[in-house]
Amino acid sequence: MEYIRHKSLRFVYNHVGAHLKMTTKIISILLGLTILILGLNYGSPVEITFQPEHRIGVLTLAILVGLTFFFLFRQSLRLKSLGLKIAGFGLTGIVLLPYIWIGLWTVPQAIFSSDYPMYQDVSTYKNQNGELLVGQFIEISGSLHHSQTRKILYDFDNGIRISFLYPDKKINGIWEYHRLEFNNRFTSKTDTTYTAEFENGREIK
Repeated sequence: MEYIRHKSLRFVYNHVGAHLKMTTKIISILLGLTILILGLNYGSPVEITFQPEHRIGVLTLAILVGLTFFFLFRQSLRLKSLGLKIAGFGLTGIVLLPYIWIGLWTVPQAIFSSDYPMYQDVSTYKNQNGELLVGQFIEISGSLHHSQTRKILYDFDNGIRISFLYPDKKINGIWEYHRLEFNNRFTSKTDTTYTAEFENGREIK
C-alpha cells in the first residue's frame, strides 16, 4: 500500500513538473516575442548619435536579436505538443521576417561600409509639459531615405539618449518647433525656432 501511494505521488510530481516546464517554455516564447514586437514598434531604447560607437551598438544589438531568435526557435522545438511547436515556429518566423529586412539594410553596412549612414536630427519639438521630440532623417543611398520621430526620455548630453519611436500622428497641440537645415550636412539654424500648433503631426496653418 505504501509502495502504491509513493508511486502515485511520484506520478503526480512528474506530471506537475512536466506541465510546469511546458508552461515555462510557452511563457518564455511569448515574452521573447513581445519584446521583439515592441522593438519593431518603438526601436532600441538606447540611442547612440556618434561614431564608431553607433556602429558598434548596431552590431551588438544585431547579435542580441539573433541570439533571441535562436532561443525562441530552440524553445519551440522543445515543446512536446506538435501543435504548439508549429505555433511557436510560425509566430517566431513571422516576427523574424521584418528583422531580416532591417538587418539587410543595417548589418552589412555597419560591417563593410567606411561611410556608415546614421539618423541625423533635423527638427525638435518641445511643449509646455516638457515633452521633447526629435525628428530624424537618414539617407541610405542615392534617393533611398527614411525619416522618423523619437520621443526623448532622457539625454545624457554626451551623444547617448534614452528614447523611443513616436508616431507623427500623435503630435498634437502647441509645440515650440525648431527646424534644422540641410547643406551637405545638417546644421542648426537658430532663427528657425517658432511656436506652432499641430494636429496629427501636421502644422495647422
